[in-house]
Amino acid sequence: MPLLYRLFGYKMQDEALWLHERNLREHATLMQRLDNARESLTELNITAGVKQANILTDILDDYRSVVETRFIGKQFAPITYLNAARSVQEHVVQNLTDMVAVGHSLAGLNRQAAQSDLHQEQQQRITTLLAENDKFFTALNETAVEVANIRSVSEFARLDTLARLVSLAQTASHTGTQS
Repeated sequence: MPLLYRLFGYKMQDEALWLHERNLREHATLMQRLDNARESLTELNITAGVKQANILTDILDDYRSVVETRFIGKQFAPITYLNAARSVQEHVVQNLTDMVAVGHSLAGLNRQAAQSDLHQEQQQRITTLLAENDKFFTALNETAVEVANIRSVSEFARLDTLARLVSLAQTASHTGTQS
């Protein structure tokens, strides 16, 4: 029975379905984290963070549309690109969540006017997180353009763009450990 299962392609279909469902779950989780961060940033009046949360929402929607449209009919390619980009997107959400934590610490410092050095350090931390996110936004947009402009779905073009995404994800992961 397992041989027939593979021979008729059911295994590949099941794997594609499982990957698709996993991708949807991970996307939903990411969106929930993003919504929570946006809500907290709004409450803390960190308007630049709220703006970045809104930008990331648009980037997520646009990126997903570009990848799914470009690889229509392909089972694994869209998921591969979406997963590679997701680690970068998750890093941006983590930076937004870090801004929330910093914002709460700033709220506490604002109640104690004598803590001006700490206040300035925390403001700088938010500025650093915003700048890092801007770099990731640019890179995500550039890779979305690359995916959209692939002339044919040749192996070389796909691998080149995917390699950029994986490199970007590794950079995000490495940057996150030093934050």
